[in-house]
Amino acid sequence: MNFDPHAFKECFPLFAQPENRDLVYLDNAATTQKPEVVIGAIGDFYRHCNANTHRSSHRLARRATEMVERVRRQSAAFLNAASAREMIFCRGATEALNLLAYSLCSELRRGDEIVISTAEHHANIVPWQMMAQRHGLMLRYVPHVAGVPQFGRLDEVLNERTRIVSLAGGSNALGLRPDLADIGRQLRGHNLRWIVDGAQLAAHETVDVRAIGCDFFVCSAHKFYGPSGIGLLYGRESLLRNLPPWQGGGEMIARVDLYASEYAAPPHRFEAGTSPLAAIAGLGAALEFLTACDRAAIATHEQSLLSELHRDVAALAGLRLLSQPRDNLGIVAFALEQGSPTDLMHWLDEKEIAVRVGHHCAQPLIRAAGETVTLRASLAGYNTREDIEALLNALRDYQSFSGSAVDTPTLSLAGDWDGDDLSGLPVEQLAAQRSWQDRYREVMRWGRAIGRKPAIRRPENLVRGCESDAWLVHRQRGGRHYFALDSDSRIVKGLGALLLSQVDGHSAAEIRARDLAGLFAELGLEKHLSESRSNGFYALLQQVLEYAGRAGSA
Repeated sequence: MNFDPHAFKECFPLFAQPENRDLVYLDNAATTQKPEVVIGAIGDFYRHCNANTHRSSHRLARRATEMVERVRRQSAAFLNAASAREMIFCRGATEALNLLAYSLCSELRRGDEIVISTAEHHANIVPWQMMAQRHGLMLRYVPHVAGVPQFGRLDEVLNERTRIVSLAGGSNALGLRPDLADIGRQLRGHNLRWIVDGAQLAAHETVDVRAIGCDFFVCSAHKFYGPSGIGLLYGRESLLRNLPPWQGGGEMIARVDLYASEYAAPPHRFEAGTSPLAAIAGLGAALEFLTACDRAAIATHEQSLLSELHRDVAALAGLRLLSQPRDNLGIVAFALEQGSPTDLMHWLDEKEIAVRVGHHCAQPLIRAAGETVTLRASLAGYNTREDIEALLNALRDYQSFSGSAVDTPTLSLAGDWDGDDLSGLPVEQLAAQRSWQDRYREVMRWGRAIGRKPAIRRPENLVRGCESDAWLVHRQRGGRHYFALDSDSRIVKGLGALLLSQVDGHSAAEIRARDLAGLFAELGLEKHLSESRSNGFYALLQQVLEYAGRAGSA
C-alpha cells in the first residue's frame, strides 16, 4: 500500500490554519501534532459525559468509567499486553519512570545495582540517581564510545547484584534505536527487572511488549499523535500485584482506616487521584487513528526522508552530523562548526521551519559527543519531501549569508577592553528595509560589528535574561558613558549593536531621555521577534540603564 503524506497531513487541523500554511514542523521528537479525531474526542468528553469515574453510579459517571476502561483495553492491544490489568494510566513517560524508580527501589538492598546508558533522557537518569542516593544503590552504565552505548557489551556490567536495567528504546537526541531482541538475550537468566523507555519508539513502529520480553514499558501519548498529559505504563501483572504504590489518595485504595489502609488491585493501585479523563478520551481516539493507519508504510516513508536528509546535510560544509541514518527513529542531529546554533534556529524560525536546539534533556550524551547543544530535526508521517527541501534550502541560505562577510576581529587586549565602532550602523538603514525578513538579515549583519572580547567574558559581566550568553561592560569618562558587548550569538550581537549605537558616548541624562523601548517597537522588532529574543534586548537595555544610573548617582 502506497502512503501519501499529503493526505495524511490533512488529518491534522493545525496545518490548515492560515498562520500555519507555510509551517515546516520538524520538532516531532518533542511532541507531534494532533489529528482532528483526537481534538474532537477531547471536546466530546466534556460535551457529553464529563463526570468523575468509579465514585458514583449516575449515568455520566458510568459513561466516563466505561470510556476509561475501554481505552485501557485499547492500550493493552496497542502494546500487545496480556491483559488490560497490565496497563496503568500516568501523565507521561516521565511520571511512569518515577513511579517505577520509587516502587522498585523501595524493595532493594544497599549495594544493589541499576544499569542505564549514557543515551538516556534525563527522565531515565535522574529518578534512578535519586533512588540510588536514598537507598545506597549503585548506578552502572552500559559501556560506551564517545557517549554512544555499546549495547552488545551490556553483559559486561551485569552481575549478581544487578536488580534493574532501564534502557531507552530510542534516543530522543540522536535517534539511536538499540536491538531490543539482543538486549533481551543478554538479560535472560538474570534476576532483575527490565524497563524499556519507549517514549520515542511507540511513535514509529508497532510495539509488542510480549515479543520484546520486557517487564515494564513506558510511553507518552503526545509523542504518537495523542494529547499531552497522558501516558502508559505497562507492567507484568504478576509484578504489579506485589509492587508498592508510590502515591496515596482516592481511587488507589480499597479501604482506609485511621492508622492503615488496604490498597486496590492493579492497575488502580497506581492511579491515585482524579485521572486526566479528557486526555484519556483523546488517547483512545489516537489509538483508533493509528490502528487504522498503515504503520509499516508510514515507517518506510519516514526512513526514506531520514536517509535523504542525512545524505544532504552531510554534504553541507560547516555542519557536523552527530546522528546516523541506520537504526534511527527519525532524528537528524547536527552541530555548527562555527557560530551559534541558536542563531541558526532563529534563522529557520523566521523561515517557518520548526526545529529544536539544545541538549534535548540528554546532556551526558551530547557532552560525550563533544557538544553542549545540537540542532535536531525530527520526522513524523506528515512530513514531506517539500519539508526536507525547505530545510535544506534554509540551511544553504544561512551558510551563504553567514559566510558572505567576516566578523569584526577580536578587539580585546589582555585585561582590558575596547568598544566597537558602530558609526556605520545608522538606524535609518535598518528602518529602510522593506520586509521583516530583510530587516532580520540587517540585524544579523549588524552583529558583525561587535568584535570578540575574551577579556570581558567574566561572570560578573554576564547579562541575565538573554536567550544566549551576553556580556556587557561599562566605563565613564568625562560624564559620558561607554559600553562594550560580546556574545556567541549574532542576533544578540545585532540587537546589542542597535542598542549601543544609541547610547555609547552619551551622558546619563541623554540615555535616560531616549525612548529605546519605543525605538525597538517602532522598528517592528518587538512584534516579530520571539518573546525570548525581545527579553534579551530588554535585559541589555535594563543593564545599560542601571550602569548609567549607578554612575550618575555616584
